[in-house]
Amino acid sequence: MSTALAPDGALTLAPTGSGALDGLRVVVKDLFDVADRVTAAGNPTLAAGPPADAHAAAVATVLAAGASVVGKTATDELAMGMFGVNSHFGTPANPAAPDRVPGGSSSGSASAVAAGEADLGIGTDTGGSIRVPAAFCGLVGLRPTHGRIDVAGIRPMAPGFDTVGLLGRTVDPVAAAFAVLADVPASLRMVGHLVLLTDLLERADPGAAAATRAAAERWAGLLGLELVEAPLVTDPLPTELTSVFWPLMSRQLWESNGAWVTGARPVLGEGIEDRIRAAADITDEQVAAAETLRADLRARLGVLLHDAVAVLPTAIAPAPRRDLPHAELLAYRDRNLAFVVPASLTGSPQLSLPTGTVDGAPVGTSLLGLPDDDELLLSLAAEVAP
Repeated sequence: MSTALAPDGALTLAPTGSGALDGLRVVVKDLFDVADRVTAAGNPTLAAGPPADAHAAAVATVLAAGASVVGKTATDELAMGMFGVNSHFGTPANPAAPDRVPGGSSSGSASAVAAGEADLGIGTDTGGSIRVPAAFCGLVGLRPTHGRIDVAGIRPMAPGFDTVGLLGRTVDPVAAAFAVLADVPASLRMVGHLVLLTDLLERADPGAAAATRAAAERWAGLLGLELVEAPLVTDPLPTELTSVFWPLMSRQLWESNGAWVTGARPVLGEGIEDRIRAAADITDEQVAAAETLRADLRARLGVLLHDAVAVLPTAIAPAPRRDLPHAELLAYRDRNLAFVVPASLTGSPQLSLPTGTVDGAPVGTSLLGLPDDDELLLSLAAEVAP
């Protein structure tokens, strides 16, 4: 597991209790505090800091439910990345496509689970950091409803978007862990159809789009649901929802990291400091305008999914190749954000399922629900997963 591990990541923690996760091997992203270990968040300055005093809430909970923690795993620096590339500590392997990046920022957790070195990966998802590596590594990945899982003891990036996400090779360990970690179980609502999001399907590369359409048709048949097609974005929403996401996320990124960057002068990788400092320039007017549009998106999703669940590509294409230049990775990121920001903006759950390969690399298709539809998505996935 060496390439998947964080700098201080080699460890084995025995269960502190027994329960639904008995025997499960778990890895946790190096944003989570583990008692007596340094939480480095993929940064060398933080890696030289003091160890944590106690476990993060999620870590303590899975140990109490019978799981063992078998490693702290690598992350893009400060969770600010989509590909798993860390200029200080390297890029974990993608066992499903060795010539490609694993996705991030929960890169090491995805790498370890895909390699069979753990049964469950715990990470974070702010703007795709569970969903993207799930798609790239051929895994099941859940970004839960915002606030369903306790984030205590996790280094924040943008708290209004940060979630504890889960990765597994199948639905079962993800569902079991969510049931343990979630605050209060939510009841399942009735759905009459699946909605294939046509505007996002049209943005995907042909192979990923074809895989998503095939998955949607298969799932509708297995579930006995009608498949309808509709766009996510309608007036007055902008076509580019990233223009809504960036001001809100950037303001919170600055509030979480700005004082540390300006005061401690940490060692930072390519583009990281520039992005944090640029976040300081977001105005109150930009934030207010974005909040208004976010409310419009929530209302649109509520109408679209009042008796349905949406289907969309998890990513625009398979994972980029490991040797792709930084500028080309950023171009991929900018195109790919359209598939992950809707759930982030609305606080909704999104569940990515592996749905084949394109050019020899995995692709994923997602189910997107309304807030608190986590159990519903997991229930539907259990019925359609191979």
